[in-house]
This record gives sequence, structure tokens and C-alpha cells, in this order.
Amino acid sequence: MSVASEKARDILAVTRRDSLKAVRADPGHLNGGQFFLLNFALLLGNVLVLFNTGAFASISLHAAGGLSVSPSHASWMQTYYFISLAMALPVSSWMASRFGKVRLFIAAMMLMALGSLLCSVTDELMWFLLGRVFQGFFGGLTIPLSQTLLLSAYSGPKKAFAVALWSMAALSPFTLGPAAGGWIADTLGWRWLFYLNVPLPLVSAALVWALLFDSVSRRVKLPFDHIGFLLLAVALGCLQAALNQGQDADWYNSGLIMSLVFTGLLALACFIVWELAERHPLLDIRLFARRNFAIGAIVLSASFLLMYGLLSILLVRLQSVAGYTSFMVGSVLLPLVILAKPMAVFFHRIVHYFDARLLACLNLVAFAGFCFWTSRYDFFQRSSLFSGTLGSQVLEGFCLGGLFVPLTTLFLSGLTPRRQSQAVELGGLLRVLGGSIASPLIGVIWERRAAFHQSRLVETLTPYDTLGREIIGSLNAAGMHGQIATAKLAGLASRHAAILGLNDTFRLSALLFLGLAALVWFARPAGPARRPPPRQAVRETALEALVEEP
Repeated sequence: MSVASEKARDILAVTRRDSLKAVRADPGHLNGGQFFLLNFALLLGNVLVLFNTGAFASISLHAAGGLSVSPSHASWMQTYYFISLAMALPVSSWMASRFGKVRLFIAAMMLMALGSLLCSVTDELMWFLLGRVFQGFFGGLTIPLSQTLLLSAYSGPKKAFAVALWSMAALSPFTLGPAAGGWIADTLGWRWLFYLNVPLPLVSAALVWALLFDSVSRRVKLPFDHIGFLLLAVALGCLQAALNQGQDADWYNSGLIMSLVFTGLLALACFIVWELAERHPLLDIRLFARRNFAIGAIVLSASFLLMYGLLSILLVRLQSVAGYTSFMVGSVLLPLVILAKPMAVFFHRIVHYFDARLLACLNLVAFAGFCFWTSRYDFFQRSSLFSGTLGSQVLEGFCLGGLFVPLTTLFLSGLTPRRQSQAVELGGLLRVLGGSIASPLIGVIWERRAAFHQSRLVETLTPYDTLGREIIGSLNAAGMHGQIATAKLAGLASRHAAILGLNDTFRLSALLFLGLAALVWFARPAGPARRPPPRQAVRETALEALVEEP
């Protein structure tokens, strides 16, 4: 058998019948208690990786303050985590084949705990970012591994349940994660999120070591595209650094930013040329020649970018503008739980009876409706925590649950099983990259619109304007005079401008969602199709679950 065929069989072993047999730990040697502990250990590892995205979103301002850096640095702590996680996805299968799946899972969990320890004890931003990089990269290695090892412990008819159980965690960073992180920050302190991330990965690693270390795991030495990996790392690192620092450094007026952009684009161009000529490429970018994959992957990545970016900016602005605590901010997203997972299950059931383009279009239009609704939040006169957010967040849960299935079906349509695995790697990486640029990109849009509105408000709210005189009079009546009243007026204008900028950002995102809804119709029809046999259905569901992570 050729080396290329060996690599194709070992990538994402969960999707191969013979690979599943090769890595299966005989479930017969595990009694009931051991089998439960194995499920607990693997699911715990998966949940920990995902909670480091959602839970941190609601405490990012606490972390920035604790490290004595400006709030603009808060997005760095999240984006470098995403970049590191993205870099781990295309190398996970190669490392698992090279070192063994169980050994790699144990080592990755231990190194993830090391990154958490570094984040919990350091007071320096650079060391904190290094800890986040450790968390993201080694946590990313475990995502496909946890699914493969979990599936290997279940017999054939029960694999569908194993996939459903594993994918239950896929939506946790957007639903339960922010509330859990907010509660930890308000009750125990933000560093406790990382304190807890030290022993829990070690517990997961210890249980897997005790239960599976003697299991059969075929180790194969496969070729690895080292140059492609290095070029991709340089490209993503430079471009992400430019995006993170661009707003503070005034973009093209900064020599550093322009150097980073030039280096990143040059490395990206070299990566594309190298991958097209490489016999064993890191990523199969030739998939972009297929219309359905190109449109499906781009729409999925852009949709996730908008969704996660809006979620991040909403959480931060509710704290900085409306005065919400971290737990209150996280609780705003709890209504997503009502429909997120049920809708994901529902779309899994109906996707074979409808054209995937239709389902994706309806979902994206619903996202546009959520954005328009959110742009009408009343930040200053809320009567209760959920008075202005409950309905729209339930709608967002509906949208989130139906986002991944039709678009994944669309970009996998027409591909052979081997190329489907490659498409999942590339599509998953693009989606994670969308999350990495989401916060700084959407943040830049908000800051520009807020600055525009503030300049307009300052022009009109003056002591010589009728409305300005009325407000100054009210402030004088409240005991504020002279410069104190003027400063208070400027503060009110700045706060109001922030709300208007947020509204503009959501309205612009709504228009972009409508554009994406139209774009999916340029793909070829994908369905309806007959329901696949059980074994193939499990494989397809496992692939879709991998795309949904993290």
C-alpha cells in the first residue's frame, strides 16, 4: 500500500471503517464503572477545550485589568487561543499516527494544564499569551482524538449515540460557557478559571491513561509537510498580530503593522504555491476548485465570524456601557440553550429531505432578523435582566442550532469519503480562523462607528444648542456646574455614541447575513437525498460534529 493511501486512511480515523477497528479498545475489558469513567474523561477533555473559548469571553475585561493592560488587549488573549487551536487541527491526525492516539491525548492534556498554570500565575501579558497558545494548540489536538477514542469504545449500533453524546458539548461555549465564566469571575476571581483548568485536564489524562494505555493503537510513520506548516504559522501569526494591533497603531501609518501585513501575505502566497506542488500537502486547497466546497466553507466561516464577533462585542459592551456584571452578561446568553441543541438535532433529521441551500438560506435570514432585533436593545431603561434580550437570544439559539448542519452538508456534497475528511480539516480550520479575527474585526467596525457618532453628538450638544442648554440646565439643577457639567455632558455623549455604534454594527451584520443567504444559491443543489445507511450516517454525523467544534 502506498504512503499516500496510508495517510488517507489514518486521517480522522473516526470516518474509516478499518481505522476504527485498528484503534478500537475492546469494550469487553471495561466493566460498567470503568466504561462510565472513560466517557467522563473523554467528554471532560472536550468540554474543557470548548469552555476556554466561551467562558473567557465574559471575563476578558477582568483579565485585561488584572494584567494591567488596556481593554484593547483583551481580544489578543482570545484570538491567539483561536489561532493556536486552528494550527493544531491539521496536524492532529499526523501526530496521532506518529505517537499513538492515547499517548498523544494524555500528553496534550498535561501540556494544556501547563498552559493553564502559566495563565493563572503570571502578571505579564506576554507570558499570559504564551499560556493561551499552549491551551489552544494542545487543546486543539485533543478535539478529534476525544471523538475517535470515544467511538472506539462503543460497538457498532451504539456509535450514533456516542457521536450525539460527544457533540452535546459543541454548543457549550456559546450557551453555558459565558455564564459559568462570569460566575467564576464575580464569585472567586477571574484567575480561578485557569486554576480549575490545571487539575481537571490532569484528571482526564489520568483516567484515560489508567483505562486505555494498554489498548491497541497502530502507530504509522507518515510524511508530514513541515514547510507548509511553518509557512502557514508565519502567515497566520503575522496577519493576526497586524489585526490585533492595527487599531492602536493607526494601521497603515505604522511601519510595524505594514511589515507584519507584508510578511503575512508573502508567507500566505508561498504557502498556497507550495501546497499546490506538494505531494503530501498539509491542507488540500485544491478543494476550492469545487464550487460547493468553496461557497459552503466561505459562508460557514463568514457566518461564524459575524456570530462570534457580535457575541464578543455584545458581552463586552454590556459590561462597559450598561454596567452588567460578568455573570449577568453570561446569563444573557443562557436562553440560547432553549433551542440551540434541539434545533441542531432537528436539522440533522431533516437535512436529507430538503435542499441544503434552502435550509442554509432560511437560517441566515433568521440570523439577519436577530441582528436587526438586537440593534434595538434598550440599554438604559431595562426593567429586568432579560427584558430586552430574552426573545432575541432565543432566536439566536434557533439560528445557532441550524447553522452548521446545512452548510456542512453543502460543502461535503459530491466528495468521496477521503476528500470529505480533507474538507472537514480545511473547513474546520477556516471556521476557527473566522473566530480568531472576529473580535478585533467587529471591534474595529464598532469603534469607527462610535467615533463617528460621538463627533456628531459633540457638534450638536453644546451650551449654545437648545438641547444642550436643556441638558446643562438639568445638570445644574442636580448640583453640577461649569466644567463638571460640561464633562458630564461629554461622558453622556460618549456613552450614547457607543450604543449608536453598536446598533450600526448589528445592522451592518444583518445586511451581510442577507448577502450570505443570497450567496448560497450560487452553489449546486445539495439534496434532497435518500437517508444514508446507519454506518454512513454515523460517519457523516461525526464529520459534522467535528466542524461544529469548538
